[in-house]
Amino acid sequence: MAPDEKSRLQEIGELTALAYLADGLVDHAHPYLPQLRDAGARARDADLLAMIDGAGSGSIVGTITLVPPGSSFIELATNGEYELRMLAVSPIERGRGIGRELARAAMDRAVERGAPRIVLSTMDTMHAAHRLYESMGFTRRKDLDWLVIDNADGSVTKVSSEEAAARGVEGIRLLGYSWEP
Repeated sequence: MAPDEKSRLQEIGELTALAYLADGLVDHAHPYLPQLRDAGARARDADLLAMIDGAGSGSIVGTITLVPPGSSFIELATNGEYELRMLAVSPIERGRGIGRELARAAMDRAVERGAPRIVLSTMDTMHAAHRLYESMGFTRRKDLDWLVIDNADGSVTKVSSEEAAARGVEGIRLLGYSWEP
């Protein structure tokens, strides 16, 4: 019996949270965790792609969110750009090229829809992600770098390094990348 859409969305959300937890990017009390788990919201306001192991009836092994213009999930994109977010691969399935395949599928979908550019940001500590995106032709863009300050409600405040220093707050540094078809 094939799982229904609601259970698949829950599975995608749990996989996303698991990947971030396994990498130490968040802990169980982190305010971002509910957003990572809410695949339903991403499916409603963005394009949620997932890779299923086996012939479509297996487990979800990876996911990525393609954020179109106008979506509430935009962090960086402007002027009709698309954005990649929340790439997550099951920790036990890594090394099989799943992340690359998902990113390529999202890029292809954005190009089909006329994206002039695709942007993304990734934590400065996510070195494997940096290598992946650079190997796929993404260009490092310092002008897209930002700091994220986590809010208790799971939202984030985006600030420049200078603003964070002036406010006396520390944030997580995110590095920006872009790719043009």
